[in-house]
Amino acid sequence: MEMSEEKTLSPVQVHVMDLLHKLIEMFEEENISYYILGGTMLGAVRHKGFIPWDDDVDIGIERKDYERFLKTCRSKLPDYLKIRTYRDKSYHHYYYARIVDTRYHIKRMGSIKERQEELWIDLFPLDGMPDGKIRTLIHKARLLTVRLMYHMSCFDKVNVKRPGRPLMDRMIIKFLMITHLGKSWNSKKLLDKIDKLLKKYPVEDSNYVFNFMGSTHAFREIFSKKCFGKDTKYQFEDMMLVGPKEYDEYLSKLYGDYMKLPPESERNVHAEEFVEKI
Repeated sequence: MEMSEEKTLSPVQVHVMDLLHKLIEMFEEENISYYILGGTMLGAVRHKGFIPWDDDVDIGIERKDYERFLKTCRSKLPDYLKIRTYRDKSYHHYYYARIVDTRYHIKRMGSIKERQEELWIDLFPLDGMPDGKIRTLIHKARLLTVRLMYHMSCFDKVNVKRPGRPLMDRMIIKFLMITHLGKSWNSKKLLDKIDKLLKKYPVEDSNYVFNFMGSTHAFREIFSKKCFGKDTKYQFEDMMLVGPKEYDEYLSKLYGDYMKLPPESERNVHAEEFVEKI
């Protein structure tokens, strides 16, 4: 694999890095433990920063710190930064929170309806899983049922152009495009149900760390606490960020041969464009 020694960041990546610096500074001030996740972790290991064709940053926070951060950070943010959660009255429809820079907008073109959102960093709560096969199966079944209902309720916002979706997901998407089933369901009430289920098993009482809403594959991001470890840092552009200790185990489960570059057709999974400065 050939990598360019010099990398020029895109306008979105430049602004996201500025936001990331401020976010990590707040984490350190508030003693919030975090991990870089998903494509951010992959970028750190494979590219020492952003994946060149991506501009997303994903951060995972164990549930206790996640809830504490959402409560305390609002009063510490400058006017142009906001925390978005599904509980507020903004456009935000995702379960996980976002910290956004309201000065910049991103055009999202992967959904059925094109829309604009503020420049963001995703913040995912990390939860625990129950012990025992039966309890685990029951917990997964409940979560999957409500998650499917939620996606059906806000189907017009789902990224239908995301490459790599399983065949079953593509069949469900086609069915929903035709029938509009679930359109009248209340998305936020369904997210309340997901929230209640996820909080049932705290990380501190579990052997596993679990990010439920971070992937199209609901249970791909279940890892042992040993895999996540503590305070292992990786270079990400001009920063050193905390990520899962067992990076090979983590990235192999998510991406397979993670050091191999994907085909060009699968490189812009967000289908987005930086459109304006507010």
